[in-house]
Amino acid sequence: MTVGTWYSRRLATTLGVLMAATCVASGATAADASPTTSPGPTTSPVTLTSGYTLSGYDVATSSSGTAYIGWIANTSKSNGATRAVHLCEVKPGATSCSGGVQVVDALGDSSAEGLRVLVHASGRVVLVWFYEGASGGQIGSASTTSTGKLQSAIDVGSAPKDGQLLDAEIAPNGSVWTVAGPSDGNGIQVSTGGGTAATNVNTPYPVGFAELAFTGTMPVIATQEAGYITKPAGYTYESHGSWSAVHNVAQTWTGGARVGLAETRSGLRLTASVDNANYQPVVAAWTGAGFSRPIATGDRNPCGPRSHDTVADASGRLADISYECNDIAVTNLPDTRQAAIIRFSAGGVINATDPRLATTPRGHAFAVWSVAAGNSDRLLWVPVLLADLSTTRTKNSSAGSVTVTGPVSCLPADDVSVGVNGRAVTGWHVLQESLTLNGKPVRSVVNGASLTAGKTYPLSGHVTFTKGNARQSVTATLTFRACPAP
Repeated sequence: MTVGTWYSRRLATTLGVLMAATCVASGATAADASPTTSPGPTTSPVTLTSGYTLSGYDVATSSSGTAYIGWIANTSKSNGATRAVHLCEVKPGATSCSGGVQVVDALGDSSAEGLRVLVHASGRVVLVWFYEGASGGQIGSASTTSTGKLQSAIDVGSAPKDGQLLDAEIAPNGSVWTVAGPSDGNGIQVSTGGGTAATNVNTPYPVGFAELAFTGTMPVIATQEAGYITKPAGYTYESHGSWSAVHNVAQTWTGGARVGLAETRSGLRLTASVDNANYQPVVAAWTGAGFSRPIATGDRNPCGPRSHDTVADASGRLADISYECNDIAVTNLPDTRQAAIIRFSAGGVINATDPRLATTPRGHAFAVWSVAAGNSDRLLWVPVLLADLSTTRTKNSSAGSVTVTGPVSCLPADDVSVGVNGRAVTGWHVLQESLTLNGKPVRSVVNGASLTAGKTYPLSGHVTFTKGNARQSVTATLTFRACPAP
C-alpha cells in the first residue's frame, strides 16, 4: 500500500525533523494518545464469492454506517442461465455478512446484469438491474422490508432491447430514477420511477457510460462516448420538463473510462481525465447550466485511472475509486477538488465491471471489486480508512512568520501529521516552537479517531522569537472540524 502525492506532502513542514506517524510523543494530549490509525485498508480483502460468473455489483451505505453490497452471479458453476441477485449487509466494524447472504431470482436468469444498490433515508435498500424480457429490455428491482428481508424481484419498467442499465439514483422526492441505453446506437432512456413511461433523451453518439445525479431537484446526466478515449465528457440536464442537448465538458477527455458525477454540499462535481495522454483525473464544478474549467486533483500517477465511481456523503466530501494498472486507488477530496489518495494492490486482474465505492461521513469507506479466478470471478471487498489532506496557515510579524500545518476539514478518523515552523527575519532568531490542539500540547501527530465527531478544533502553532534581550511571541491558528458520525 502506498499513499498518494497529496497525502504525503503533509510530511514536509513540521517541528524541524518530523516524527513518523507511528510515534506517540511524550506529554501528548488525548489527540496523540490513541493507537495509531493509518489510512488505507484496515483488514485483508474479504472474498464474498468465488468460482461463479459475475454480471454486476455495487455497494452503498446507510445513514447508520451499515454497508450493503449487492451482486448478480450465477448460482450454478455449470449452468450460466442461473443468474440471481445477492445482498450482503455489513454492519459497522464487521467484516462478514450479517445473517448471511440473501438471494432472490433475477427475473432474467440468463441476461440480468448491471446492478445498482440504493439506500433510502429510511434505511430501506433497493437493488436495480437490467434484464432481457420476452418483449425487450426490462428493469428489475428488489427491495428490503423494514426488518431487512430482501423481497422477491419485480419488473419496474422497460428499457432498450439488448440494452444496459447505465445508472440508477434516488431522486429528492424518494422515487428511483434509472438511465438505460441500447447496446449500440444513439440515445438513452430516463425513467422517473413510479410506473411512469421512460423518456427518450437524444445523444449525438452511442453512450458507453452515464452517471445520474441531482443538483437540488434538477437531474443531470454525465456521458461518455462509447469506445473513445480522447473525446470530452458530455452532459445533459432537465429543465422545465425538457432535456437539453448533450454538451461537452471543455478541457476533458474520458480516457475510455466511466465518468464520475456526485452532488456534494458544495455542489455537483464531475470527474473525468485531463485532455492529454496523461489521463490524470480532473474535477469540474456545476455552474447552474454547465461545468467550470476542470481542476487537476493532484493524482500524478503515471498510470492514469481506467474507471471512476464518484460518490459523496454527508460530511461534504467527494470520494472516488478507480483502478490504475494493477492497483485500486481510493481518493478522498474533502474540499471536492484536491485528492488524498490511498493505493493498494487489486490482488489480480480486474474484470467483470469497474470497482465500486461507498463512504461514511467519518471517513470509513467500502471498496468492492472483482478479479479473474480462472474461468470465473472472485468478488472482493475491503474496509478502507480514508486519508486526509493537509493545509497551512501563516501569521506574519515584525520578528518573523509562523506557519502551522494541519488537516483540511473534515478530518477522518485517521492519523494526520501536524507541525509548526517559525522563520525569523534578519536579526531575530527562533527561540522556541510549540503546538497546541484545543489549548493542550500536541507534538507531530493528531489521531482523528480520538476527536469528538463533528466538533471543531483550533490547532495553534506558537513561536517565540528573540533578538538580544527582546522577545516576541507569535501564534498562527488553523481551525478544522473532525468528520461527523457515523
